[in-house]
Amino acid sequence: MKKRIDVIEKKNVHHYAAIPFCAIVILLLLSGAAQSESLSELQEKAVANRKLVEKYRMDVEKGQIDETIARNAFLPSVDAAYTANRLDEDSNSENSENSALIGSITYNIFSGFKKKYDLQSAELVKKSKDYELENLIQNIKYSVAARYLDIFGKKNSLKVAEDEYNLLKKRHEDADNMYRVGLTKKNDLLKIKVELDNAQQNMKKAEAELTKSVNRIELETNSAVNPAGLKFNEFDKRPEVKGFSLYESDMLEKRSDIKAIEMVLQAKQTAVESVRAAYYPSVDISGAYKKYGDNYTLGQGSESEDEIRIQLTAKMNLFNGYKTDDSVKKAHIDVKMAENDLYELKQNLSTELKNTLLDYDVALKNLKVAESSISQAEENLRITDVSFKEGVETAAEVLDAIFYLSRAKYNFINARNELFLDYYKLQRMINGF
Repeated sequence: MKKRIDVIEKKNVHHYAAIPFCAIVILLLLSGAAQSESLSELQEKAVANRKLVEKYRMDVEKGQIDETIARNAFLPSVDAAYTANRLDEDSNSENSENSALIGSITYNIFSGFKKKYDLQSAELVKKSKDYELENLIQNIKYSVAARYLDIFGKKNSLKVAEDEYNLLKKRHEDADNMYRVGLTKKNDLLKIKVELDNAQQNMKKAEAELTKSVNRIELETNSAVNPAGLKFNEFDKRPEVKGFSLYESDMLEKRSDIKAIEMVLQAKQTAVESVRAAYYPSVDISGAYKKYGDNYTLGQGSESEDEIRIQLTAKMNLFNGYKTDDSVKKAHIDVKMAENDLYELKQNLSTELKNTLLDYDVALKNLKVAESSISQAEENLRITDVSFKEGVETAAEVLDAIFYLSRAKYNFINARNELFLDYYKLQRMINGF
């Protein structure tokens, strides 16, 4: 009976010991899942963390303030002033010591619609800053996508370097065994050893390149990135692209930098009308209250006077040395410059779009060729291995076969990376992020 109880207690001990172990495994799995990040998550993290985005948002805020300032010009102006005077002696009109308190309110009735155009210009400039911020965000998201793709390529390149090292290591072991029984020559063994050492160096370089690539995406996102948590599900299937005309229409409609310059152009055109307002008269109405006293303290002297005045003022400049004419000419030049900027941008983007589509077609063709080359290189290595073991082929042929296989894999990685990079460029062309 006691023996049976001991057995039961031992089972319970093992049972309870298994519970924390299972919990640890589950926590590790959950931790790994929590650390996994997709491309879109990294892009949003970059937008949230980058100080450059914060700088552009501040510029947008300044544009909003400028718009408010322009709108405030429609409000009346209210002023108050106190004046104290000291004369050497009394005069017929005022005492030697006197003071005055003046309060006034002034409202502009007409100024050639200058305030209207200034407000429209400020609103357009504010919109241009919004589009500049949007353009920056698109650039950041594209940069993150390019870095993310680069990590994917560097990770696969490291795998190829490791595979090449393992292949050479296995061939070196086989050659060593064959040399011991007299089936191969010493120089064949040495050739493989030299290539094995070179493959080890290449593997270390590939590890460093992967680390450098991770460092770059951490700079883009301004946060730590765990490369083991990047699943790269975005590269499971090839991206589909459209024709040039469809991309061009989307680009001209959606590109933030195009819209930003369009807003600037409209603001410049509005500024012309604002400058032309100087040709028109300005009409103001004002009301003022003035209290006069015969000493420095109002209301404490023997005499005081009050005055209420309502005044309508119309004024117009007849000649200012052609300053207004030159200002209008300058404003028209600003409009022309903005038109040229817009034209150049559209031309550059259109050319870049054509070239990117050409690059995509080339990358797609190269990818198809690289896929077939890998299977051919693998078969070539298999045949060469058999021939080497039979003494028909030398170590040089084996090394060549391994080199051809690695080159085919690298070509596939490069073609696939170029394909997706061109796709991301196309997405950037149409504000697709």
